[in-house]
Amino acid sequence: MTEGLVEVNWLPYELHPDVPLGGMTREEYFPPSYLARIAAAPYLALAEEEGLVMKRGGRVINSRLALGAAEFARDQGRFEEMHAALFRAYWEQTADLAKIEDLKRIGGEQGLDPDLLGAALEEGRYEELLDANRREATQVGINAIPAHVFGLRYLVMGAHPYEILKQVAEKVSAEAGGTGDTDRTP
Repeated sequence: MTEGLVEVNWLPYELHPDVPLGGMTREEYFPPSYLARIAAAPYLALAEEEGLVMKRGGRVINSRLALGAAEFARDQGRFEEMHAALFRAYWEQTADLAKIEDLKRIGGEQGLDPDLLGAALEEGRYEELLDANRREATQVGINAIPAHVFGLRYLVMGAHPYEILKQVAEKVSAEAGGTGDTDRTP
């Protein structure tokens, strides 16, 4: 497999649709056993190794408006910028992604018209798309993020080191005859 020949297609997935708009504390939402497992998860150390800021907030958020804002940006040809800005805002805790005003500010910083973005979110322009993507993800077994689908055959969910993802990509490439055509039916 030649490195760099990977198609990435970010799709919106609402991880916790049952969380109210204002969010919930982690202790209210998750059982103690899950909180203990997450506290021991290696993703914070992995992020630190890569120089990424990942401040774990005390609340589980409702991400629906942020997902809608990203889809608005996609429609405007600014998805990559907005997507990165939303991740930074979440992990660096510089914005409340459940507040339209914060999303408008972030969007404006990425070259989007804040008023048009706000109107799209208030009218619920992306609600149907978000619901459809969640249904489709559920049907194929996705229930966590991130979720990576390789060659339309292998699903890897959760945060994993680069080497793990590379191994799966190489397996898919080898199964496709090393052509890089990872979507070919075997």
